[in-house]
Amino acid sequence: MTMKKHLIYIIGIATSLFTACENISEDERLLDVEGVTAQRVVLLEDYTGQACVNCPEAHKEATALHEEYHDNLIVVAMHAGPQAIPAPAGLKQPEGDIYADNFGVKTYPNGLVNRRGGLRDYPSWGAAVYEELQRESQLNLSVSSFLTDGKLEVTVDMLALKNVAGKLQLWITEDSIVGPQISLTGANLQYVHNHVFRGSVNGTWGDEIALVLGEQTVKEYKGLTMDAAWKPENLSVVAFVYNNEGVVQAAQCKVVVNE
Repeated sequence: MTMKKHLIYIIGIATSLFTACENISEDERLLDVEGVTAQRVVLLEDYTGQACVNCPEAHKEATALHEEYHDNLIVVAMHAGPQAIPAPAGLKQPEGDIYADNFGVKTYPNGLVNRRGGLRDYPSWGAAVYEELQRESQLNLSVSSFLTDGKLEVTVDMLALKNVAGKLQLWITEDSIVGPQISLTGANLQYVHNHVFRGSVNGTWGDEIALVLGEQTVKEYKGLTMDAAWKPENLSVVAFVYNNEGVVQAAQCKVVVNE
């Protein structure tokens, strides 16, 4: 039995697609934003796989960077490619390969930092994150999420500090997933996988937006059905606005579970 088949056999984590609902309400108003600044938050997309022997080294780098920059850095582990194991046996969702193909990911591990400067090997992530943090933010972005009776609600609040055109993307991630991972030292059956991409709230590429300076926009998404295998206490929602120039701004929140 090959290592990959062995991994498929032993992984006990079941995942499935969840249903995303359309945006149902929007509140817009113009505000005086003179002198308003937004804290820059950077998105790091870590393209990875459970059968990728070098990927744990990239995980370590992403963890170290997150510990350094805290809330100014959001990491998403995107399981994709031939060394990732598809759900429900593994952690690869269908979107993983779609994103990897779109951005030209051929080797793993690999990464994108705010979708600027192309693909980057993990030793270069730190310099790229630092560079992105120096950029002026064009947008104040926040997100909140609640889980009630198994249904997820997500609210996104955006205040444009400049005119912004692009797309709003919402992803679900999960931490503390225990499962197999191949590394340079062999197979670890109790590896802890963090910030794992679980699915998209508003489609593979998100929703079109066009924000005007001083315009505040609130978008709500309700009735999202969660996979029963996901642990609500470990879920987060990642929100980011992007366009052809890269990621404009990002935000993240833990999912609050209402008893």
